[in-house]
Amino acid sequence: MWHTALSIIFALLFIISLCLITVNDHYHYGMKKVTDTTTQALTSSADNKNMNMLLYQPLGNGSEKVYIYKTNEAQKKAKTTGTEHVTNVVKENQTKSQIETKKTYWVYKNDTAKLWFSLSSKNRQLVNEKNTFSVEKNWVVLSTTQAKKLAKLAKDQKATMETEAKAYVQEQVKAAMIKNPKMNQTEQQKVIKQATAEYQQQAMAKMIAEAKK
Repeated sequence: MWHTALSIIFALLFIISLCLITVNDHYHYGMKKVTDTTTQALTSSADNKNMNMLLYQPLGNGSEKVYIYKTNEAQKKAKTTGTEHVTNVVKENQTKSQIETKKTYWVYKNDTAKLWFSLSSKNRQLVNEKNTFSVEKNWVVLSTTQAKKLAKLAKDQKATMETEAKAYVQEQVKAAMIKNPKMNQTEQQKVIKQATAEYQQQAMAKMIAEAKK
């Protein structure tokens, strides 16, 4: 009689345990979601010190992207975003360049849940990860293929750009001198510096547009 009663009790406990494990496995019973948020500054992914870039590698049909990024100047190897349960968002023309990462996990609600389910489920199971890249106005977001194309364009057009830059600056200085014949050396240097920056910006925008085609 006692043997039968004990058998029934153990059988019930086994069935209850099995049911709880099944519910935990399918519906995360005994667990709760927690979200960890980290924010890090971004530095350019490219080796080119004269341009700030955020690079990405398209996957499949291009709808999914793996972003390649650095969080400090001393970092030799770039980091990459994952592909499992990961969402990436890029915000351009922001006030600062940074990456905000939000990771949501399933964790045990309490020690009792940990005792019951530690053998059947893992603590801190990743639910989803969201990476938000914020980049300033002077940054450019390119695929690795586009970045290589841009580097080749810059190399091939270097001589032409130097000639065009010189002519552009001379025109701007000439126009400024006509407007103000009494312009001194300091004022002329200011015009030269501004004109050089203007040309470089225009030329780079043109090459970036070409690289994205």
